[in-house]
Amino acid sequence: MTWFVNYRLDTSVSVADRGLAYGDGVFETIKTRPKQFVQIHYHLARLYRGLSKLGMAFSPEQKQRLFEFLHTQALPLINEESVVKIIVTRGKGGRGYLPPEHCIHSVIIGILPAPNYLDQQSKGVSLSVSPVPVSINRFSAGLKHLNRLENVMAKQYLSAPDFESVMLNTNKELVECIQSNLFWWRKGILFTPSLELSGVQGTYRRKIIECQSHYNVQVGRYLLSDLMSADEVFITNSLMGIVPVTRVANVAFPIGTCTRKLQFLMQTKDMHGVI
Repeated sequence: MTWFVNYRLDTSVSVADRGLAYGDGVFETIKTRPKQFVQIHYHLARLYRGLSKLGMAFSPEQKQRLFEFLHTQALPLINEESVVKIIVTRGKGGRGYLPPEHCIHSVIIGILPAPNYLDQQSKGVSLSVSPVPVSINRFSAGLKHLNRLENVMAKQYLSAPDFESVMLNTNKELVECIQSNLFWWRKGILFTPSLELSGVQGTYRRKIIECQSHYNVQVGRYLLSDLMSADEVFITNSLMGIVPVTRVANVAFPIGTCTRKLQFLMQTKDMHGVI
């Protein structure tokens, strides 16, 4: 693993950094190949949107510096499929929770080995239903912020043979899984939960929704019973792509033709650099 802190090779941040003290920041994990970032514009757009919503927006000069560093310094170091992780915090300062009026961001960039999801993409996975609820908060919904304790606790409850857990909000509505977004097919229509109240707006989820010319997508507020009545189920994120689901709790699902066709479509776009 290789780490940069504020664009210099380093592995240390200040103990007074607000990312450590309060989770005051956002992060992205970008699938990367030699000479190519996958969906980098989607990832950077979400990063900048999160920073803006937290009141610590990047200036045009900061955006340009990050973009140039990624392409001229980080990308040449990659000689196999990897993950580039970007963490941006508000840095040091402020009194207690109150942030400083003018922050000096901490920008942390890591190059890590990429996980291999080929087996899961081929054979499918099973899901449990997490006992840990996702909080409802319109102000933070959709952001990939550094406050991920609910996901940490849900991961502790996850046990073999389940690969992931479905997470519900405090209204018992479907949100997502611990580290992936959730989709299902029903009578040829593709469904996914709304993330207006909770959850992370995944970049791969966004791309799937934007491919609506191939199928009808319904985004809404759904219950666990809606998922359990599905014809096919799959999960997705920017690293794993589309992974079919063969079981949720005690309900089995086939790996159907709709999921396989969409999987092939997205993999084709991925390999040709379209996403």
